[in-house]
Amino acid sequence: MSSLRVFGRRAAFVMLAFPSFTASIEEAFGHPLLQHFALDMNYTNLNHGSYGATPIPVVKALRKWQEVMEHNPDRWFRFDGEKTLIGALDHVRSRVAEYIQADARDVVFVDGASGGVNAVLRSIKLPPHASILYLNTAYQMVKNTIFYINGQQQERSVEVNISLPSTASQILAAVRQALDQNPSTLLASFSHITSIPAVILPVKELVQICHEKNVMVLIDGAHALGQIALNIPEIGADFYVANGHKWLFSPKGSAILWVARHRQHLIHPNVINDEGRGSSFFQLQFSYTGTKDYSAFLAMSAALDFREQIGGDAQIKEYVSRLALEGGKYLAQTLGTEGPMISRGLAMVNVPLPQAALKCCDMNTAKRLLVKHGTFVPIYPWQGQCFVRVSAQVYNEISDFMYLARTLLDVLSNDCPEAADSASVQN
Repeated sequence: MSSLRVFGRRAAFVMLAFPSFTASIEEAFGHPLLQHFALDMNYTNLNHGSYGATPIPVVKALRKWQEVMEHNPDRWFRFDGEKTLIGALDHVRSRVAEYIQADARDVVFVDGASGGVNAVLRSIKLPPHASILYLNTAYQMVKNTIFYINGQQQERSVEVNISLPSTASQILAAVRQALDQNPSTLLASFSHITSIPAVILPVKELVQICHEKNVMVLIDGAHALGQIALNIPEIGADFYVANGHKWLFSPKGSAILWVARHRQHLIHPNVINDEGRGSSFFQLQFSYTGTKDYSAFLAMSAALDFREQIGGDAQIKEYVSRLALEGGKYLAQTLGTEGPMISRGLAMVNVPLPQAALKCCDMNTAKRLLVKHGTFVPIYPWQGQCFVRVSAQVYNEISDFMYLARTLLDVLSNDCPEAADSASVQN
């Protein structure tokens, strides 16, 4: 165990969970932290919300777990103990459960939010003609899974259209009206934080009005874990899925599925096996879904350690949300557009482009940003205007937003010269 000073403001003692190693991280937030990530020096990552960026210490922990597995595969897969898959998963499950203020018995690991959503939606056997409700802002994977389940009976889908930004009362009113008009609805799915545009939804209140109608609720928290404070049981949903790779700093392929105790008998993994072990049949099923690499799950513990090493949750969230707000305002001012669309407390900000940018509001323009300037942000149309979604992370600074502004103007000058001209005139 080693002494570790963070920012010169406090002392902390850090020991990474087995397998252990020590690290010293003393830099303040911003570019000094880039040395702890494997990002290319010529790449400015402002799209952390899509794929994340795994810190080097977390990658090292992942590889150490892979070595443990390969040292003795029979012991690793077949038996209990801290140096086995079952024992290691139990340890990490306890830490992650504490982080989301849940009981570890209600948490299992899944490969991603997509896997968790599929496990829930494909497990529940709704009666014929029962409906599934979702919002127009739902992630396309969720919509596609619902369409797959419904097959030829697409009338079982109830899509509720909302505008963003909207007040919580407006969103709740739209959902309540849809539930009243569609009494066949037995299951609803909502994003905790919508992907595009990035906005926090009032999920606790949405759950309440659905439960009043005896409608089960699945919350897609793909962007929530590590970006906002979470007390998953308090939300009251029946099912909650969350990615670790986006904002928690864990590797790709690490996510959790939380299921309320009285609903666990309904849910099964996407791969059925018979070799798992756990404190309940629910955990038993998810603990082993075949001979594969489970190290991404186990490295979630190292991700929690890394967060503590660089200052802890509160400081991380305060920095990235403030940077997103300030950076979004700078971008909008430079581009000559109205203020950004942002939910307070988020590390993602939606910035409108000049109206003429609708002509080139697509992935090709975003791709040119990456190829020519070494940065990337999603560029998307929303309710008659073109937006970019920009993510702020602990290794970013306001200068990164300034760089993005210049590169956007450069790309727009080629793809949509009217948009670039409009921004220049207004500034």
